[in-house]
Amino acid sequence: MKSLFMSSAAGALLIASAVGTDAANMTGGAINEQESESNTKIAQTEKRDTHVPRDDFSVGMYPESDILDEQVDSDDYQMQVVENNSDIRIIILKDEYGQAQFKSVFEKDSKMLKVIDLDQGMIFKGVIDA
Repeated sequence: MKSLFMSSAAGALLIASAVGTDAANMTGGAINEQESESNTKIAQTEKRDTHVPRDDFSVGMYPESDILDEQVDSDDYQMQVVENNSDIRIIILKDEYGQAQFKSVFEKDSKMLKVIDLDQGMIFKGVIDA
C-alpha cells in the first residue's frame, strides 16, 4: 500500500510538472507574440515616416518658396516639410539651434498660403500663383 501511495504521488508530481511546463510555454508564447506585435508596430511606424520628404529643399522647389523667402529670410532657417499630401503642405522653419520659429501652411486646392511666426502670429495670408 505504501509503494502504491508513493507511485501515485510520484505520478501526480510528474503530471503537475508537465502542466506547469505547458503553462510556462503558453505564457512564453504570449510574450513572444506581444513582442512580435510590438516589433510590427515599430516597423509600420518607420515605414509611415519614410514618405515625408527630406528636411532641406532648394528655394523655388515649391510654389510657396518665394513668398517664404520674402516674408522670412529663409536662408537663415532650416526648412522641414512635416506634411505633404494632395490637400496640404506644412513646412516648419527652424533656427540654427533647431527651434521652430515659423510655420507655412499651403492649401493646394485653394492655393491659400499662411505664414505664421510662432511667437507673434500670422504674418502672411493670401492666395498665391501656383
